[in-house]
Amino acid sequence: MKAYETTAGKCWTAMHVLQNHVQAELQKRNAGINVEQLLLLMELDWEDGLRPTVLAERMLRSKGTISSLIRHAERSALIASAADPSNRNAKRIFLTQKGKQLHDELAPVVTNLLRESVSHVSSEHQEIVQEAMNGIIRTFHPDWFNH
Repeated sequence: MKAYETTAGKCWTAMHVLQNHVQAELQKRNAGINVEQLLLLMELDWEDGLRPTVLAERMLRSKGTISSLIRHAERSALIASAADPSNRNAKRIFLTQKGKQLHDELAPVVTNLLRESVSHVSSEHQEIVQEAMNGIIRTFHPDWFNH
């Protein structure tokens, strides 16, 4: 059996296909943003003023990747950073009005695509899939559930 023919392999392939589809839909609406940048905006919309290290943990990305995402989003005026009053060496990241507007325009597109992607699956089976995905996350990154 080839790796991509296993259950986890099918999940991995499906997630690549889904991410590529979401990216293509985002590009149709706004060529200046990608999935990773929108995920950053979505995290900040959920809780604004996060430190880059918290963003990295929540998004399951390296500090280097988050730094790059932040740098590009700041250049595009989607986010702004400010010194953290509780720690001089740290900064906090905030959505700008432009970032909030872009988030509000594109986040529903992602939400709808995610819902549509499993619309053929019964709610019972979706619960089973959720349990399976949670198990994978718990195995490889149990702290993710603490965020």
